[in-house]
Amino acid sequence: MFIGIDVGLKSLEVAATPAAPSLPRRVPNTAAGIARLVAALGGLTPTLVVLEATGNYHRPVLAALLTAQPPVSVANPAQVAAFRQSRLGRHKTDRADAHLLARFADLHHDELRRATPDEPDLARLRALVGYRDDLVNRKTRLRNQHHAAGWTDEPSVLAWLEADLAEVEARLREVEGAITALLATLPQSALLTEQIGVGSLVAAAVLAYLPAGVLGNAKAAAYAGLHPRQEQSGQRDRSRLSKQGCPALRRYLYLAALVAGRRDPELAAFRQRLLDRGKAARSATCAVAHKLLRRLMGRIRQARTHHHPDLLPLAA
Repeated sequence: MFIGIDVGLKSLEVAATPAAPSLPRRVPNTAAGIARLVAALGGLTPTLVVLEATGNYHRPVLAALLTAQPPVSVANPAQVAAFRQSRLGRHKTDRADAHLLARFADLHHDELRRATPDEPDLARLRALVGYRDDLVNRKTRLRNQHHAAGWTDEPSVLAWLEADLAEVEARLREVEGAITALLATLPQSALLTEQIGVGSLVAAAVLAYLPAGVLGNAKAAAYAGLHPRQEQSGQRDRSRLSKQGCPALRRYLYLAALVAGRRDPELAAFRQRLLDRGKAARSATCAVAHKLLRRLMGRIRQARTHHHPDLLPLAA
């Protein structure tokens, strides 16, 4: 039996293939509703439960399912959208999405990575890094508004924007301090920052945005969208960056690659070879980012298997 759960702000739509009469069709996305759903699943033996990642709305039900321990996977929304298109789905409703997720689980369960309980420190780091990224975007927007306001004749707007900017900058320093303090408690961060070009913020982004079950795994490049995508048709044959992974993580790694591609002798030589073969500078930097991430995963994998296996638990 395969079960799909469409997650919404207020409710969870549930469907199964084959149908399960004892399974509720819909429950509220509340503690009571989730408890009712988990209790109903207790009388069944699903091969896999699949839900779609929806911001943070899916996290409570995912945590409850992981505690109850049925096999569960969180599907990539892009994969689900492609699956819907391949099935020529004509309707986009919560009920139809739940059935779609159940069919998706049935057909692709062997390919889907099983979720495992989140490591508390990495979950906190993920929240802090995400909040910092929001603050950086807000700071950029305020600086642009402040620059534009300088061309007007309204000093009060300029003063308000200066105050807003100062407040955001102060909060940004506070959040970065919290990130630095948390990183000091994670042995993984020391391994990552040994690499030239990887500072505390890049290390934090790698640990925050990569599921812990992917840490030390070659699949990390695909999750970050740094793996090549081959395009061949007729006389055209080219390869480009897939960009199908986490864009925030990719930005951090690109900035790290700019530094590593100049200061790390091996990576600098690798980048120069690509340039000599006619690669564009940006493409060469992306290739350095890919190699850099593989190096970081190698460090974690080596420490986990040889030096400190107890310090680097697997989670997701």
